[in-house]
Amino acid sequence: MARRYDPNPFDEEEEINPFADTGKSVPAASSRLSPLPPEPAGFRYDGGATVDIPLDTASTGGGYKDLKKKEKELQAKEAELRKREQDIKRREEAAAKAGIVLEEKNWPPFFPIIHHDIANDIPIHLQRQQYVAFATFLGTHLL
Repeated sequence: MARRYDPNPFDEEEEINPFADTGKSVPAASSRLSPLPPEPAGFRYDGGATVDIPLDTASTGGGYKDLKKKEKELQAKEAELRKREQDIKRREEAAAKAGIVLEEKNWPPFFPIIHHDIANDIPIHLQRQQYVAFATFLGTHLL
């Protein structure tokens, strides 16, 4: 068992005690770490380094044109989305007139985007199994 005050076997240099009062100072060359250069503490704000950040880019002249350009782009995208929506509605109406049965979208309730009907889509003998599987999934992921 190692004693508390045994010398370090991996220590290559002579042990120097900086707290020993020998009356002479230890030269920097014999210390393990080189001294750091003096730096200001930096606790005070000198006020010399300021950065001007314009808060209103529209007042500089170029910002107003950028805003108008972005507004025009957004209006063009909005018009394109309206055009796509009308095209999809037209196709759905044409499919309904042709006799193709489209199921009404019912899920999620706040924004119906897909059709979800367990009673008609899943066979009766598998509905209980589906319910147990879904309840197990919710139980493992929500707890």
